[in-house]
Amino acid sequence: MLIIAGKELRFLAGLSTFLFILFAATVFAQSQIVLENNFEKGTEKWESRGTGGVSMSSSKDEAATGTKSLKISGRSANWQGSQLNVTKLLSSGKVYKFTVSVKLAKGEKPDEIKMTMQRGDTLFDGVGSTSANPDEWTTFSGKFKYAGGDPYLLIYVEAGRSNTAYFIDDFKIESLGDDIPLQTGIILQNDFEDKTAQNWDVRGDGVQMFSSNAAGSQSLKVSGRTAAWHGLGLDISPLLFKGRTYVITVSARLVKGEPSDSLKISMQETPQKGKPTFTEITHLTTVTDREWVTLSGEYKVTTNDNNLLIYVEAAGAKTSFFIDNFVIKMPEKNK
Repeated sequence: MLIIAGKELRFLAGLSTFLFILFAATVFAQSQIVLENNFEKGTEKWESRGTGGVSMSSSKDEAATGTKSLKISGRSANWQGSQLNVTKLLSSGKVYKFTVSVKLAKGEKPDEIKMTMQRGDTLFDGVGSTSANPDEWTTFSGKFKYAGGDPYLLIYVEAGRSNTAYFIDDFKIESLGDDIPLQTGIILQNDFEDKTAQNWDVRGDGVQMFSSNAAGSQSLKVSGRTAAWHGLGLDISPLLFKGRTYVITVSARLVKGEPSDSLKISMQETPQKGKPTFTEITHLTTVTDREWVTLSGEYKVTTNDNNLLIYVEAAGAKTSFFIDNFVIKMPEKNK
C-alpha cells in the first residue's frame, strides 16, 4: 500500500513519464520558409554590425552552395559582425527556426560562432552556436519564440574572438507556427492500477493520501482534510495549450460512513508574475459513500505562462473521499 502524507513528499522517480504515455496522435505542423539568403546577388539587406573597420561583402572566396557567400572581417569586438533586421518578418506568439552555414577565413584558428537576437536596445537572446573552422562549412540552427512588444528585432552572427574573420551562407528563417502538437482523443488517463499516485499530490498541510482497493480496483483515498480547498492536486501544465478546450472527468466516492457531501474539480492558475487565480471546472456535485459519481466539465486554456494545477476538493472541510478514472481528452467536436 502506498501511503503519502505532507506537501513536501515527492513520488517515485520516473513516474512523470506516465503523464505522456497516452499523449495521443501527436503530430507537429510542417514549417514554412519565411526568408532565404544565399548572397548570390549581394548582401541581401544584411548590414555590418559595429563601427570602425568592420567589413561585410558578398564574396567569391568561399561558398557553401552556389558561388558566393557573405564575408565578415575587420572586427575589433566579439559582438561585431553582420546583422539583419527581421522586425517585419516575425509575428508575436510564433516560434521560428534560424539556420545558417559558417566557415572561418583562411588562417583563422577554430572559434565559436553564435546567432543572437537583439530585442530593442538592451535585450539579447541566444539563438544558436557552433564551433567553426577554416577547413569546412558548418551548419547550425536554433529556435526563437517572439513574444511581441519589442521596438525592433536584429538577428546577428558573431564570433567568440574579437578579430575572427568568417563567412556565412545559406541563411534561412522558418516559421514553426505555435510549435505545439496536434492533440486528439485521450491526453491523459490515471487509473492508479499500478498502486502509485501517478504524480498526484496532497493539497493542504496534514492531508494524507493512500492507494486504496476501493470497489475492487485501485483508487486514491484522501483524508486528514481540515479545509474545503484541501484535497488532491496534479500539475498538468505540460499537457495543455493556449486556445484549446479540454474535457476533464474524474470518478469520486466518499469513504464509508461519511455523510453526503458535494465535490468539484477546479483549476489553480499561477502566472509567473501575479497571484494565483481559480477556475471552477465542474459545479459542486452531490457524492455519497454508496456509489461512484462522475464529475465532468470543460476547461479552456487562455494563456501560455500559467502553471496549471488541477485539484479535487469537497465542500465539507473534513470529508474523506476516493478518486479514480481521471481523464483529460479533447472534445468530440475538436477531433
